[in-house]
Parts: sequence; structure tokens; C-alpha cells
Amino acid sequence: MASSRLVLLRYANALHELASAAGQVDAVASGLDTLTEKIGSDEQLGRQLASPRLTRDRKRGVLVALLGEGSHDLVRRTVLLLADKGRAGSVAELAEVYRDVAMEAAGKLTARVQSAMPLDDEMRSRLVRELEALTAKTVTLEETVAEDLMGGLRIVLGSRMIDGSLKRRLEKMRERLMDVPLAATAD
Repeated sequence: MASSRLVLLRYANALHELASAAGQVDAVASGLDTLTEKIGSDEQLGRQLASPRLTRDRKRGVLVALLGEGSHDLVRRTVLLLADKGRAGSVAELAEVYRDVAMEAAGKLTARVQSAMPLDDEMRSRLVRELEALTAKTVTLEETVAEDLMGGLRIVLGSRMIDGSLKRRLEKMRERLMDVPLAATAD
């Protein structure tokens, strides 16, 4: 998935550059969101776009039908290029990646935070302050609870991950212990 996101990041950056030059950043975001909602509203559509059995031309036809007549030209061209390159199954993710690119260009950043339990107001404020100092951007938190972390936080900032979870610390400790040679005992 990470490699898929990196590929989409290239498309999103190019699309944002073109949209910026045309003064259409928000219109493109809206067009991508609309398309993503249409794909998300029908599970079969998502499966069709990701299916290796469906030809690229058929996927292109599905996307043209979903886009409709009034779709933004930049959105249409980018989405159809993804289909032509065999990445039609990733079209639904493009809106999120594009939004991240647009926010970063505007000096904003969304930090996706996973914690073992909901953050309290004090922790949330402290985390925002520290992330803003680290990134020099205005940070918005997108929080989820992941009980499997056991404790601590996992933070995703764009393509970077900061894993301060207890689960990860225990995994590292286990790895270090497994690397320690055992002393031979004398009989």
C-alpha cells in the first residue's frame, strides 16, 4: 500500500501543480471527492476497477461513465491516465492523496494519529504544538483508536511514520534480545 501511495503522490503532485496554475485547486478536490463517493457507494465498482480480469478499456469506460459530462477536465484527464497506466484500482485513493498535497502546499498538514485510547485535550494540544514545531506547518489531527497498540502513539505525517507505540517498543526489545548471543555453560 505504501508503494501505491507513493505512486499516487506523483500523480497528485502533478495534478496539484496544474490545478494551482489554473486557480482550480478546490474545484479539482471537489471533483475527486465526488468521484470517490461514487466509487465508494458501490462495492462492485471498486472491485471492477481493481480486477485484473477487466481490460483497461473497460475500466476506462466505467470511469468515463462515473465522471459524467460535467467533470473537471484536469480530474478527467488524470483519472483516465491512471486507468491507461493500469492503476484504475487506485483512483478512489487519489482524492485523499491530492488533499494532503494541497494542504501541505498551503502550509497545513494532517497528522493521522493512532492511540490505544482516546486522547485528552491536554495531550491533543501538546501533540499539535510538538508536531507544528517539528514540521513548521499548521497541523490538524485525525485521530483513531487502535487498541492493539497497547499504549503510546503511531503518527503518520504524509509519507513519514513515527511509531512510538508500546507494541513497537516491545517488538524492538524482542529483536534485540534475539540478537544477544547466549553464553555457553560449563558442565
